Amino acid sequence: MFKKCCESANIKSKASLQLDCPTRWNSTYLMLESAVVYQKAFDRLEDVDSKFLGEFGNDMPSEVDWTKARNLTRFLKRFYDVTCKISGSLYSTSNLYFPEIMRVLKDLQAFQSSNDLNLAEMGRMMREKFDKYWGSIQKMNVMLFIAVVLDPRYKMDYLAAKYKSFYSENDANDLVTRVTNSLRALMDEYKGNEQVGMGGVINPSNDVEDMVEDEELDDYFIEREKEQSLVSKGELDRYFGELPEKYTHDFDLLNWWKVNAVRYPILSKVAKDVLAIQSSTVASESAFSTGGRTLDRFRSSLTPTTAEVLICCQDWLRSSSKPIQLEETIEDLESLESEITQDPEIVESVMPRTRVDC
Repeated sequence: MFKKCCESANIKSKASLQLDCPTRWNSTYLMLESAVVYQKAFDRLEDVDSKFLGEFGNDMPSEVDWTKARNLTRFLKRFYDVTCKISGSLYSTSNLYFPEIMRVLKDLQAFQSSNDLNLAEMGRMMREKFDKYWGSIQKMNVMLFIAVVLDPRYKMDYLAAKYKSFYSENDANDLVTRVTNSLRALMDEYKGNEQVGMGGVINPSNDVEDMVEDEELDDYFIEREKEQSLVSKGELDRYFGELPEKYTHDFDLLNWWKVNAVRYPILSKVAKDVLAIQSSTVASESAFSTGGRTLDRFRSSLTPTTAEVLICCQDWLRSSSKPIQLEETIEDLESLESEITQDPEIVESVMPRTRVDC
């Protein structure tokens, strides 16, 4: 009956209706998003199905309720999109966190000035929660900002400009100073580790003296050694001094650092480790859930290597390079169902046979 109402209302959507889960806000968004599409179908169902109206009675949503549902769907869409984007596990997400948070802040400011009093109140309350975690620079994890400046599309100018547009200029300057100092400290740490790995801390001045004592080396090699020492010190300054890369959605950040590792040998190693940090715990929690299903009470003696192989293989098999088009799949299933129901031989073969006692 509901399907006929959808056809008479000329609703082309093939999305299924979803139920709400009280402990998950994203399920509320998915429920409302799928329901508002079928408003006309529900209205027609009231007219043609007396049982439907008798069962729900006064609980049927009014036009005002549908309007509130559409407004709330637009309100929650930004948070749902941001959650999906920063919860990914097949690409770097640490550099996406700050830009997405700034877009959320922009939307919260817009909702606070909304003519809809309910949305304005929700925006105000959410802004208070937002400032609790993002209102003070000292409470923020500096690694999130370092990941942003290590994206050659953003760099330090983007970080300062965005923060200045929502907070004071002094706060933006303090943030730039803190990020710069932290990044320089990281580079010094990586330099020290690299020199120790090469067999001890290298003293450039001693190297130059040794080269002078060697009669086979001329002044050219001595000058080149000094120039290389100066270049390595200005690696971070050169990175910030160059123009940002053109912004594109398909920009391959990890490949960019792989290609430019020769130009930024130390900074590329920092970027490799920082950009590997996931900005959400969704991927790790999912891995633990999968591990719990793999290591059940019947397979509790598996070795760590075997468990890792099983979990990784399961993830690779389930992942697909080509996304599944759900609407096209549903249309194919409906077409197949229609063909089956119209063929009496197939219907007779799948229908259960009843035994008749004589």
